[in-house]
Amino acid sequence: MRILHLVGQREDAGGILSVIRCLHQAGPAADIQHTVWVHRDYEETRSPVLDYRPTGFITSDSPSHFAIFFTSVIAFFSLRKLLRHESFDVIHAHTRGGLIVALLAGLFLGRQILFTNHSYANRTWLYRWAARREWMTTVVLNPNMAAHYGLAVEPPKCSIIFSGCADRFLQEPLTTNAWPSADPSANLKLVGMGTLVRWKCWHHPIAALAKLPAELKARVEFHLWGPEQNDADSKAFAAELRESIEQLGLQKTVLLRGVTNQVTDALREGHFVVVASENEPCSVSLMEALALGLPALAARSGGNVDIVRDGTTGLLYDTGSIDGLRDQIASILNGDFTPATPAGIRDSVRGWAASEMAAKYNRVYEQLAQRNDNSS
Repeated sequence: MRILHLVGQREDAGGILSVIRCLHQAGPAADIQHTVWVHRDYEETRSPVLDYRPTGFITSDSPSHFAIFFTSVIAFFSLRKLLRHESFDVIHAHTRGGLIVALLAGLFLGRQILFTNHSYANRTWLYRWAARREWMTTVVLNPNMAAHYGLAVEPPKCSIIFSGCADRFLQEPLTTNAWPSADPSANLKLVGMGTLVRWKCWHHPIAALAKLPAELKARVEFHLWGPEQNDADSKAFAAELRESIEQLGLQKTVLLRGVTNQVTDALREGHFVVVASENEPCSVSLMEALALGLPALAARSGGNVDIVRDGTTGLLYDTGSIDGLRDQIASILNGDFTPATPAGIRDSVRGWAASEMAAKYNRVYEQLAQRNDNSS
């Protein structure tokens, strides 16, 4: 069975591509081949290597809805040309641009389409409308996302399939760096993992740390691992973070560590993983950290509320609340929170393994491939 993923990204920044890599690694056992449709400027920086088809038209996202629609219409004709030369059993769209192309393919090519929604969009009506098309199958990442769009979860028409955590993280040695909450003098090491983009809100933990009392601030380090993207806003945001760190005098507290290929080592060095983004769809790095036994400090939004067990495997704070984040950091430093054991934290995400995710997708692929065969 051959699956064509409509992505259109220019950079290999993880996220959706991490999900596809998990599907790819589980694919051979199920005799499934995954091909990814990307922008021709795409540069691969991670492994394993995927099977790509480049195009100069499809876009993953844009601040301009007109630009997404216009480029998607052009990309549709490129897709139609590709489908004349290659046969794919299922078209699987992921991004906003991919959704528009997929809608056109359903309307004009008579194809059964699978769309996985990886984001919390404001125009919820469009996604509800798309989900009601008879040739559209929709996947959302968690119950909170289904509620956001007002979608009834009724498999196979609409299903919840989480973004899986690579199985190897559940087999790695657990962290030996558990937070010693009973020690009032212990130094706290927070770890963030993700690209330096504005919606991930890395400025929030920086601002929260600046508001801590001096005696508590001296006991904290925040290590932020992640690349800058090549777009102008990402570069501007990274510059703003550096300027803020300097202006607030946090050079010894907040450390921008850049890219790492040693994710497990970087996470295991910390006591807590921080996820500050607003409406984070389904943070793979959060699940990876929990799988290693690290508790979380996360915004109460998006998929975080379905992944973190507040008060047990981590602490949640109100999304966007600098004071709320500061207070949770202070409560950790003051010994007011004792997280579950590393083994207990790992157990909380065993059901989110990539192999579980792949098995659920493979069942959907089989259903759609059969429907496409019956309609051809």
